[in-house]
Amino acid sequence: MSSPQVLPPLPNTRRIITTHNASRSATIAINEHKEPTALEDGTYLDPLWSSDKLPATIDQDPTKIQPNPTAATTGGSVFCTYDLPPKYEGPMHRSITLDYITVTQGVVTLSTDDGSTVTLRAGDTVVQRGTMHKWGNPSDEWARLTSVMVQARPVVVDGKEMEAVWPF
Repeated sequence: MSSPQVLPPLPNTRRIITTHNASRSATIAINEHKEPTALEDGTYLDPLWSSDKLPATIDQDPTKIQPNPTAATTGGSVFCTYDLPPKYEGPMHRSITLDYITVTQGVVTLSTDDGSTVTLRAGDTVVQRGTMHKWGNPSDEWARLTSVMVQARPVVVDGKEMEAVWPF
């Protein structure tokens, strides 16, 4: 029997989405706190917004859109938070995406398949360019990453196209 998922003590993300009203003025369409989704490895993912294609279509009613956490791998983009529990070490993986990542809380490690590891703290940023990598949290406190993932062309190294590796 698996143990119950422990909710992170981090605050739920407040999501504010703007749009235009019928008189063409800007307005706030969504102002809410979102609860993240528990993943099998003890982490939490909170897809805040996504676009199924690029360039994005931004004239739909935002209250009718459900964020798709895989949109960046199928031609679009995803904006999300990712919460890592204490003492977490994730698996090596690669997505065919360009990712802009900021540590917003806690301490996180980024490791690549050549053995390199860098420790990141709140405010540190990573531009992850389709590389094999894994995330970790060496501390006794929860950590949060905030990221934007955008579909990219596959990386070609020495004439060989690098493929996605997704062990989840």
